[in-house]
Amino acid sequence: MTTDSPGGLLPRLASAHDAISFAGFMLGAGAIGLIVAIYAYEVTMRYFFVAPTMWASDFVSFLLLFSVFLVMPWLTREGGHVAVTLLPDMLPERLGSLLLRLGWIAGSAACLWAAWISLQENIVLFERGTATLTVVRFPKWALTAVITYGLLNSGLYFARLAIFPAAEVQGDGGRHA
Repeated sequence: MTTDSPGGLLPRLASAHDAISFAGFMLGAGAIGLIVAIYAYEVTMRYFFVAPTMWASDFVSFLLLFSVFLVMPWLTREGGHVAVTLLPDMLPERLGSLLLRLGWIAGSAACLWAAWISLQENIVLFERGTATLTVVRFPKWALTAVITYGLLNSGLYFARLAIFPAAEVQGDGGRHA
Protein backbone atom coordinates (compact mmCIF):
# COMPACT_ATOMS: atom_id res chain seq x y z
CA MET A 1 0.00 0.00 0.00
CA THR A 2 1.47 3.36 -1.01
CA THR A 3 0.92 6.69 0.68
CA ASP A 4 -0.85 8.10 -2.38
CA SER A 5 -3.37 5.26 -2.74
CA PRO A 6 -6.98 5.83 -1.60
CA GLY A 7 -6.31 3.93 1.62
CA GLY A 8 -2.80 5.35 2.04
CA LEU A 9 -1.28 7.35 4.83
CA LEU A 10 -2.04 10.87 3.54
CA PRO A 11 -5.80 10.33 3.18
CA ARG A 12 -5.93 8.78 6.67
CA LEU A 13 -3.98 11.70 8.13
CA ALA A 14 -6.27 14.15 6.32
CA SER A 15 -9.33 12.34 7.69
CA ALA A 16 -7.91 12.44 11.22
CA HIS A 17 -7.12 16.14 10.80
CA ASP A 18 -10.68 16.76 9.61
CA ALA A 19 -12.17 14.80 12.52
CA ILE A 20 -10.09 16.70 15.09
CA SER A 21 -10.96 20.03 13.47
CA PHE A 22 -14.67 19.19 13.34
CA ALA A 23 -14.59 18.26 17.03
CA GLY A 24 -12.93 21.62 17.72
CA PHE A 25 -15.62 23.32 15.65
CA MET A 26 -18.34 21.67 17.73
CA LEU A 27 -16.59 22.63 20.98
CA GLY A 28 -16.24 26.21 19.73
CA ALA A 29 -19.92 26.32 18.85
CA GLY A 30 -20.70 24.98 22.32
CA ALA A 31 -18.57 27.76 23.79
CA ILE A 32 -20.81 30.32 22.05
CA GLY A 33 -23.85 28.64 23.61
CA LEU A 34 -22.22 28.80 27.04
CA ILE A 35 -21.45 32.49 26.54
CA VAL A 36 -25.14 33.16 25.89
CA ALA A 37 -26.18 31.12 28.93
CA ILE A 38 -23.64 32.81 31.21
CA TYR A 39 -24.65 36.28 30.08
CA ALA A 40 -28.33 35.45 30.56
CA TYR A 41 -27.56 34.17 34.06
CA GLU A 42 -25.48 37.28 34.85
CA VAL A 43 -28.21 39.66 33.67
CA THR A 44 -30.84 37.77 35.65
CA MET A 45 -28.74 37.74 38.80
CA ARG A 46 -27.68 41.38 38.46
CA TYR A 47 -31.00 43.01 37.62
CA PHE A 48 -33.62 40.73 39.14
CA PHE A 49 -31.84 39.54 42.29
CA VAL A 50 -29.31 42.38 42.75
CA ALA A 51 -26.60 39.73 43.15
CA PRO A 52 -24.15 40.06 40.26
CA THR A 53 -21.65 37.29 39.71
CA MET A 54 -17.95 37.90 40.00
CA TRP A 55 -16.96 35.10 37.62
CA ALA A 56 -19.19 35.56 34.55
CA SER A 57 -17.00 38.09 32.74
CA ASP A 58 -13.91 35.91 33.20
CA PHE A 59 -15.59 32.83 31.80
CA VAL A 60 -17.07 34.75 28.88
CA SER A 61 -13.58 36.03 28.00
CA PHE A 62 -12.08 32.54 28.15
CA LEU A 63 -14.94 31.03 26.16
CA LEU A 64 -14.68 33.73 23.50
CA LEU A 65 -11.02 32.83 22.99
CA PHE A 66 -11.97 29.15 22.80
CA SER A 67 -14.76 29.79 20.31
CA VAL A 68 -12.52 31.74 17.93
CA PHE A 69 -9.50 29.45 17.92
CA LEU A 70 -11.36 26.13 18.08
CA VAL A 71 -13.58 27.09 15.14
CA MET A 72 -10.83 28.71 13.03
CA PRO A 73 -9.36 25.51 11.49
CA TRP A 74 -12.73 24.20 10.33
CA LEU A 75 -13.64 27.56 8.81
CA THR A 76 -10.29 27.57 7.01
CA ARG A 77 -11.06 24.09 5.68
CA GLU A 78 -14.47 25.21 4.46
CA GLY A 79 -13.15 28.41 2.88
CA GLY A 80 -14.84 30.57 5.53
CA HIS A 81 -11.72 32.70 6.05
CA VAL A 82 -11.51 36.16 4.52
CA ALA A 83 -10.33 35.86 0.94
CA VAL A 84 -10.24 38.66 -1.61
CA THR A 85 -10.15 36.79 -4.93
CA LEU A 86 -10.84 39.64 -7.34
CA LEU A 87 -7.50 39.36 -9.13
CA PRO A 88 -7.42 35.54 -9.39
CA ASP A 89 -11.01 35.61 -10.66
CA MET A 90 -10.10 38.10 -13.39
CA LEU A 91 -7.03 36.18 -14.58
CA PRO A 92 -7.03 33.15 -16.88
CA GLU A 93 -7.92 30.02 -14.91
CA ARG A 94 -4.41 28.57 -14.80
CA LEU A 95 -2.77 31.82 -13.66
CA GLY A 96 -5.60 32.56 -11.19
CA SER A 97 -5.20 29.09 -9.69
CA LEU A 98 -1.45 29.63 -9.33
CA LEU A 99 -2.04 32.97 -7.60
CA LEU A 100 -4.52 31.36 -5.18
CA ARG A 101 -2.03 28.61 -4.38
CA LEU A 102 0.65 31.20 -3.68
CA GLY A 103 -1.78 32.94 -1.34
CA TRP A 104 -2.48 29.67 0.45
CA ILE A 105 1.24 29.05 0.82
CA ALA A 106 1.65 32.53 2.31
CA GLY A 107 -1.33 31.92 4.63
CA SER A 108 0.13 28.58 5.69
CA ALA A 109 3.54 30.10 6.37
CA ALA A 110 2.03 32.95 8.40
CA CYS A 111 -0.18 30.64 10.49
CA LEU A 112 2.55 28.08 11.09
CA TRP A 113 5.06 30.78 12.04
CA ALA A 114 2.56 32.34 14.46
CA ALA A 115 1.81 28.87 15.87
CA TRP A 116 5.53 28.34 16.48
CA ILE A 117 5.78 31.66 18.33
CA SER A 118 2.66 30.81 20.33
CA LEU A 119 4.05 27.38 21.21
CA GLN A 120 7.22 28.98 22.55
CA GLU A 121 5.08 31.25 24.74
CA ASN A 122 3.02 28.23 25.90
CA ILE A 123 6.20 26.60 27.13
CA VAL A 124 7.38 29.73 28.97
CA LEU A 125 3.98 30.22 30.62
CA PHE A 126 3.85 26.56 31.65
CA GLU A 127 7.36 26.58 33.09
CA ARG A 128 6.68 29.76 35.07
CA GLY A 129 3.26 28.59 36.25
CA THR A 130 1.73 31.89 35.13
CA ALA A 131 -1.99 32.33 35.79
CA THR A 132 -4.49 34.93 34.65
CA LEU A 133 -5.03 38.05 36.75
CA THR A 134 -8.77 37.48 36.97
CA VAL A 135 -11.24 36.60 39.70
CA VAL A 136 -11.13 33.04 38.40
CA ARG A 137 -7.43 32.19 38.23
CA PHE A 138 -6.64 30.03 35.23
CA PRO A 139 -3.27 28.84 33.88
CA LYS A 140 -2.36 31.06 30.93
CA TRP A 141 -0.64 28.24 29.06
CA ALA A 142 -3.99 26.44 28.76
CA LEU A 143 -5.47 29.51 27.08
CA THR A 144 -2.53 30.11 24.76
CA ALA A 145 -2.46 26.41 23.84
CA VAL A 146 -5.87 26.91 22.22
CA ILE A 147 -4.38 29.77 20.18
CA THR A 148 -1.54 27.48 19.09
CA TYR A 149 -4.06 24.77 18.14
CA GLY A 150 -6.06 27.14 15.96
CA LEU A 151 -3.05 28.65 14.20
CA LEU A 152 -1.34 25.29 13.64
CA ASN A 153 -4.39 23.58 12.19
CA SER A 154 -5.36 26.54 10.01
CA GLY A 155 -1.78 26.57 8.70
CA LEU A 156 -2.07 22.88 7.88
CA TYR A 157 -5.35 23.48 6.01
CA PHE A 158 -3.79 26.29 3.98
CA ALA A 159 -0.91 23.93 3.13
CA ARG A 160 -3.39 21.23 2.12
CA LEU A 161 -5.19 23.71 -0.11
CA ALA A 162 -1.91 24.74 -1.74
CA ILE A 163 -0.67 21.20 -2.34
CA PHE A 164 -3.85 19.27 -3.12
CA PRO A 165 -6.93 20.09 -5.18
CA ALA A 166 -9.81 21.57 -3.16
CA ALA A 167 -11.83 18.38 -3.58
CA GLU A 168 -9.23 16.39 -1.63
CA VAL A 169 -9.06 18.93 1.18
CA GLN A 170 -12.81 19.14 1.57
CA GLY A 171 -13.35 15.42 1.26
CA ASP A 172 -16.62 15.91 -0.62
CA GLY A 173 -15.53 16.27 -4.20
CA GLY A 174 -15.51 20.05 -3.84
CA ARG A 175 -19.29 20.20 -3.36
CA HIS A 176 -20.67 22.15 -0.41
CA ALA A 177 -24.23 21.83 0.77
